[in-house]
Amino acid sequence: MSPESSDRPGRTGTAAGLLDGRAGTVRTYCRLCEAGCGTVATVERGHLVRLRPDHDHAVTRGFACNKGLRAIDLHHDPDRLRVPLRREGDRFVPVSWDEALEEIASRLRDVMSTHGPRAAGIYIGNPVAFNALGSAASGHFAGALGTDRVFSAATQDCSNKYAVAELLYGSPTANPIPDLRRTELLLVIGSNPRVSKSSFISVANPVVELRRIRDRGGRVVFVNPVDVEPDIGPTLQIRPDSDPYLLAALLHEIHRTVGFRPGAAQGAVTGAAEVAAFVAAYSPDAVADVVGLPAEVIAQLARDFAAAEAAAIHVSTGLNMGRQGALAYWLVQMLLLLTGNLDRPGGNYFPARGIGARFGPVDRTSASFHTTRWGDFRRAMGLLPAALLPEFIGAAEEPLRALVVIAGNPALSVGGGPQLTESLRSLDLLVTIDLYRNATGELADFVLPATDQFERPDLNTFVQGIQVEPYLQWTPAVVEAEAQQREEWRILGQLLQAMGRKALVDPAATDALPLLFDRALAPKGLAVSALRAAGGVVPLREHGPERSRERLGADSPLECVPEALGSTLARGHALFEDLRAEEPGRFKLITRRTQDALNSAMGNLPTKRPGDWPNPLWMNPQDGARLGLTPGSRASVSNEWGALAAEVRFDPRLRPGVVAMTHGFGNAETTGMPVARRRGGANVNVLTPRGPGAFDPVSCMSQITGIPVDVRAEPGIAPSPVR
Repeated sequence: MSPESSDRPGRTGTAAGLLDGRAGTVRTYCRLCEAGCGTVATVERGHLVRLRPDHDHAVTRGFACNKGLRAIDLHHDPDRLRVPLRREGDRFVPVSWDEALEEIASRLRDVMSTHGPRAAGIYIGNPVAFNALGSAASGHFAGALGTDRVFSAATQDCSNKYAVAELLYGSPTANPIPDLRRTELLLVIGSNPRVSKSSFISVANPVVELRRIRDRGGRVVFVNPVDVEPDIGPTLQIRPDSDPYLLAALLHEIHRTVGFRPGAAQGAVTGAAEVAAFVAAYSPDAVADVVGLPAEVIAQLARDFAAAEAAAIHVSTGLNMGRQGALAYWLVQMLLLLTGNLDRPGGNYFPARGIGARFGPVDRTSASFHTTRWGDFRRAMGLLPAALLPEFIGAAEEPLRALVVIAGNPALSVGGGPQLTESLRSLDLLVTIDLYRNATGELADFVLPATDQFERPDLNTFVQGIQVEPYLQWTPAVVEAEAQQREEWRILGQLLQAMGRKALVDPAATDALPLLFDRALAPKGLAVSALRAAGGVVPLREHGPERSRERLGADSPLECVPEALGSTLARGHALFEDLRAEEPGRFKLITRRTQDALNSAMGNLPTKRPGDWPNPLWMNPQDGARLGLTPGSRASVSNEWGALAAEVRFDPRLRPGVVAMTHGFGNAETTGMPVARRRGGANVNVLTPRGPGAFDPVSCMSQITGIPVDVRAEPGIAPSPVR
């Protein structure tokens, strides 16, 4: 049997075998974001021909967004990788799977024997989180190699939450969500729910959920540099990267007026006095100029939050990706905890889950930091700071010499620009496993084709513990791969076998999900076979927000200020002084999401909104008039890290002094994605801080938003037509 034919999933893992060439429908779900909306795929003669929302889904009830439904276009994209490729000079040539795996294994062995096991590393992209088998296999792959050099897109968007959840609650996956159905006041920070559906909360149609709060007499208050949902609630248009000080001021005002009241957690909390000591310097008057909001507005919000019968908070990437994501997320938890809104109906809580949270011994002391030549940092989820990737590659001692990239694109998602490109190019071995030969793949020695979400069975493991309506969902593979694409777990397992090492699951297995997840499902009385028999979707009984922390197995007081956070608090005081001393005329650059794009993953698909392309610089019209810019003008954007040029677009919803660009562009050299290459657009990450000092030490989180930049009109260039 050939390697290609032996890689086909068995009938228990695919729907194609059940259809036998007939037209039929397959219940599945989207794996682009936490919402995980149910969809129904129509298959004819083994081919996916239609994708529509699942109106019979017990939870998502017929909702699916534009991006999720466009996944069928990605599936059919003729530019997708379909065979393994090897670099030969400046060309990529097809090779067999056997040849590719044997050569990669041989070169990995050579690198590791010469430089040690830590000379090899992996980079895990965002899509792996929504791939149950791929996620488990990626972690195992690093362990089987004997390396701790693990990088991830999580340090570009969410590792602050992992770090704080572990320190406070004992597990990086214990992140309390807002009780949307009962809250009286919801504070939404750094989220654009209409475009991105938010993060670390799984709810199919968040805009409708927020409207329901408004319609039943509750309040929704947004904190964002962009006026995101004016018909739902007001937006406090904060200055970017100042979130921690707004939160500190709220705590300061609450402590000054009514005092801290832990509510259900009374007696189970230590360290409230240390929190009060930290926020003592941040009265509403003290922070007003830094956060860009009137002191009386801040004070009123604090009083409203403390007085509400039930108040909740949701924060997303706009808060995570500033310089102090961990400090801000810690202050969010303190605001909930010390107003009694943790485990209160209508507050934040830990929902029921089908697969338990991961717990283990947690070192909360300062000894948990690693001392390196680039500064001290504490790993979140075992991850290294991606902002230091070029430094690890170029290190004089223990250099990183081989990198396997799984469903990621660090060349465009990590700060570094040309320096990062040259570092990746200098590796002895670079392998990418992906749907496309993306910008990182263009630098690789081998590019291996992965299956997409319709070509693999799956289980919604990542969203367990963040679902507003908890449920488990299994999906079969809707169709078999049409060419030589393989599932990531299978590729990694086969590569380990070629190196003489043990795979997580035998790559020849035809039904791997039960082998890995039946034990985790057993406490709920479930198994993968039971999910299949139920049609894929099994709602879970929700026990309510009251004392939800008991679900974490917490049997000791919650320590508000673990020792490991001491340096974070000290850094917060220092950076406040930096913000006070900032040049008043500089702009702050934030990230902008679009309804047609998802990072760089959909960059090769045609767009229905040409005005968003190719990655314009968005600004408030007042700023445009001040700089003599008009729509379609060209502007230069620069700072100490890099420079780019972009066309100007106006958005009156942006706070004056704030500009925005979209992440994931910069494909001028990406020949494997010709549509994205023709489209153009600048890689905004050439402007992001990098190297030592460019990340949050307690979480390894990069700064991606709230970046100071200078904006100037490019002289002598006439405006181009606005499309």
